[in-house]
Amino acid sequence: MSLHTGCHVESALHCFENGEPIDQVSLERVIGGAIVLDLTPVTERALIDVADLERAYERLRTQHETIKAGDVILLRTDWAQRAIGTPVYFPQSPGLTENAACWLVEKQPKCIGCDFFEEPAAREPGWTADQFVVHQAILGTNILLVEGLVNLAQLPPRCQFFAPFYHFAGIDSAPARAFALVEQ
Repeated sequence: MSLHTGCHVESALHCFENGEPIDQVSLERVIGGAIVLDLTPVTERALIDVADLERAYERLRTQHETIKAGDVILLRTDWAQRAIGTPVYFPQSPGLTENAACWLVEKQPKCIGCDFFEEPAAREPGWTADQFVVHQAILGTNILLVEGLVNLAQLPPRCQFFAPFYHFAGIDSAPARAFALVEQ
C-alpha cells in the first residue's frame, strides 16, 4: 500500500531522519477548528505566494473570520476536483512557494491541509527530497500536513475538521479519512 496516495497525513519523519514518526502523532493534532483559505481561482502550475495567501486572508476578514493559533488551515484551490486520480495531478498542480509555507507556519496552525500538491519541485522529473522546501518549512516545525483533500468548496470559512489516520509504527505517513462538521 502506498502511504502517499489519496488523503493522508504526513509527519516530520517524511523529511527529517530523526523526525517524529506517524505513530507518535496524537489524533488531537488533526482534529479541531479549521479555517478555509479560499485561493480560487488558481491556474495549473501556479505558484501560490504570500500575496495570494494575504488576499485569501483578507477575504476571510471581510467575513469576520481570522486565523487563530492552533487552527487547522485548509488551503482551497479546487485542483483536486479537477485532476486527482489523473496523470496531470502532480505535474500540473499548483504549488506553494517557500515564503508562502513560512507565512503559514507563522500563523501557528496545528496542521495544514491541501487540495493540491503543494511541492513545486516534484513537478519536474529527477527531483530529490532535499528540494522539498515547502515540506521542510512546515514539517520542520512539527506542523502536520494533510494531503489529498477534496470538496473544500463545500465548506464555509470556519468548520470543525477531522483527519483520523492509522498509527503505523516507525513510518512517516498514514492514510486518513478527512471530514468536516459544519454548524447550521
